[in-house]
Amino acid sequence: MSIRIFLIDEHRPAREVLARRLDSIPGLDVVGATCDGEEAIREIAGLSPDVVPIDTKMKQGDGIELCRRARAADEQAKVAILTSYLDPNERREAYQAGVNEYLLKYVNTDNLTYWIKLAVGPDDEDDDSS
Repeated sequence: MSIRIFLIDEHRPAREVLARRLDSIPGLDVVGATCDGEEAIREIAGLSPDVVPIDTKMKQGDGIELCRRARAADEQAKVAILTSYLDPNERREAYQAGVNEYLLKYVNTDNLTYWIKLAVGPDDEDDDSS
């Protein structure tokens, strides 16, 4: 079973590169990506992704507020902030908004993949307890 990812980033080249990189990893499936917060909320509600990485700096809205709205649209989704720089105040605000992780935007793909898999948890199909 693939981990479903929906990316939100206003910077198109970064969004496209990250989507391609994640989509190329077995077990990960990028189900959508956008730069528009309103579109993102509609898509999250309809697609029910497992993980939603969100850029903090958005031209049309606030990334932290978008995190709150993403959590409200799908309480099961794991939400991560992707940022170009670490800001302790923003980080605190992000965690108060309910994000699961606060990551540097240009984090190594292996580290991001590790966090995604850790956040979602073990695959139920691999559970031998049944």
